[in-house]
Amino acid sequence: MRSLLWRASALGALVFVLSGPLARAQDATPTPGTTAQEKREETIVVTASPVGARAEELLQAINVMGEEDLSESASAGLGDILDAMPGISTSAFGPAASRPIIRGLGGDRVRMLVNGVGIMDASTASPDHAVQAEALEATRIEVVRGPAAIVYGGNAIGGVVNVIDGRIPEKRLDGRVTGRFVAGGSSVDNGTIMAARVRTGSGPFVLNAEAVRRHGNDESIAGFARTPAIRAVEGAGPKGSLPNSDLTFNTRSIGGSYVGAGGFVGASIKRATSNYGLPQEADARIDMAQTRIDARGKIDLPFGLIDQFSIDFGTSDYRHFELEGGAIGTRFDNQGWEARTRLHQNEIAGFSGSFGFDGSHKTFSALGAESFLPKTRTSDRGAFIAERRDFGGWGIETGARIEKRRLRTASAQRKFTGISASGGLFYQPSKDIFLSASLTHTERAPTDIELFSEGPHLAESTFEHGNAALKKEKALSFEGIARVHILGWDMHVNLFRTHFDKFIFLKPTGAQIDGLNEFSYTQSNAHFAGSEISLHHDLWRGNTWTLHGDGAAEYVRAKTANLGNLPRIPPLEITGGLNLDTARFENRAEIVWTDRQNKLTAFETPTKGSTIINLSTTWRPDPHNDDVRLVFKVSNLTDATHRTHASFLKDRVPSPGRNFSARLVYDF
Repeated sequence: MRSLLWRASALGALVFVLSGPLARAQDATPTPGTTAQEKREETIVVTASPVGARAEELLQAINVMGEEDLSESASAGLGDILDAMPGISTSAFGPAASRPIIRGLGGDRVRMLVNGVGIMDASTASPDHAVQAEALEATRIEVVRGPAAIVYGGNAIGGVVNVIDGRIPEKRLDGRVTGRFVAGGSSVDNGTIMAARVRTGSGPFVLNAEAVRRHGNDESIAGFARTPAIRAVEGAGPKGSLPNSDLTFNTRSIGGSYVGAGGFVGASIKRATSNYGLPQEADARIDMAQTRIDARGKIDLPFGLIDQFSIDFGTSDYRHFELEGGAIGTRFDNQGWEARTRLHQNEIAGFSGSFGFDGSHKTFSALGAESFLPKTRTSDRGAFIAERRDFGGWGIETGARIEKRRLRTASAQRKFTGISASGGLFYQPSKDIFLSASLTHTERAPTDIELFSEGPHLAESTFEHGNAALKKEKALSFEGIARVHILGWDMHVNLFRTHFDKFIFLKPTGAQIDGLNEFSYTQSNAHFAGSEISLHHDLWRGNTWTLHGDGAAEYVRAKTANLGNLPRIPPLEITGGLNLDTARFENRAEIVWTDRQNKLTAFETPTKGSTIINLSTTWRPDPHNDDVRLVFKVSNLTDATHRTHASFLKDRVPSPGRNFSARLVYDF
């Protein structure tokens, strides 16, 4: 706690230093008016783009989920919400813990961020550890599918999920007080959610306060929790509900900013706590808490070469206890900080882009009955540059990064240097067609878990052996993208292929230790390939009603060069929807078909396919005003059994059964 206070003092000094230039900055020149489409495109700017391109002109597959969709979603957990996006699955470790999996890659290969800075929890260490980010806090969530290592390092080799919230305001208020209130309930777990945000200010000073609470009892399921094969060995087990699947999450935060004509600078403090059961163990629970302090600033610079400087800093004190029968079995601690700077560069010889520096440090340990990892200190440092040039109708984009990682325990030390580079071409024959192809080389250093773990990991029913001799993981990735908007059709096609050199993964040995399946970290060459396709089309327009349809398909295939298929790879999934909208109502019917998965690794079991039907209605009492909305949803209408193949618990913990949910969203 003392180190956290020291870092908080450093943040105060940072805010003081940056506030001077903001106060002296001159008024900015007003931006000329733009069309409605241009405004939409300009607001959807993906944070992970180092060149500042619009979403429609990026050389990577992206998705942006806005505040309205997030507040109206039937799901509450971050992984479950993002699961609806093409190319994204979820670790599905019960209703409380769900981490996004992008194109079959999860854990340390998917970078989880809050406002561009790491979440700094323990969710990469194990799928039973919940992600410390609430979707109901977010103003939007941006997802980059495919490598984003140029900006965020080698552990973004699979993609980036950036949860952007308003804890540190970036703009002055239009009125004296603004805010949002969300309240809702769900039948599948007799659950409740409440979220509130209030923002006020005077002149350049803006204050923001937020609170979120999620609570759910044991979750209802369709039929038996265990698969027939497990029931034949262990007995029938739970039916109709998941014992010990209840959860309670609470988040409180307060932040403020000084917003000048030339930028902003601010800070915030956030406290998040959670207590939830692990449904695969009758008396196992997790009690989790994190205190996080952040500072951010962005300043316009009066230089010819560099026109903007931004800095993001976060520090975290995280701990959680794994409880067995009410007694503390294992304590996980993760303390650390992360800083990221970026300078935006004006055009030089037709090229524009940015460069920056970042660094982080964390101390992680797991002590107690499940002390499979000694106290380990990990330090990362990195620098990047990214450039783009538009030749009119076509262009190029390129970037490079160098980073160093140092890991230390009481008895061992490893150092790694990683170099990543990317290059791509884009062709835009008209404003309605965008085509691109890119190639990325990424190097990822092993993590503390992969190197130094040794012992039981009860949440996964495994006994894990780290491998201190692991080498860097290297990947060569190809991405081809087509975005077409013609004759009322919107079509996005993404094709990808990645070759891994020395891919790191947990390999089952087939043996058991103390009743736990034994796994060891190993390396092998591996190949990932697949595609994502999404379509949208306006089918009919009346005087007040519109009917439009959409569809999406996603597929990934992953296997090693010598050891066969990789485990827990999501199968083919196809989604189709119809939307009937008017000024007061938005109605949607959706069907999600998931194929079976029988492309397995050793000791892995197949997963049956499923078909899920979802219905929803959003009602606006005032057709000319979005301030009040009532959202009613039926998820899994037919009460079908669905098992997520990417989950460690798929044979014991199915997805929720039929769920009726309702939410009130009020903006003021």
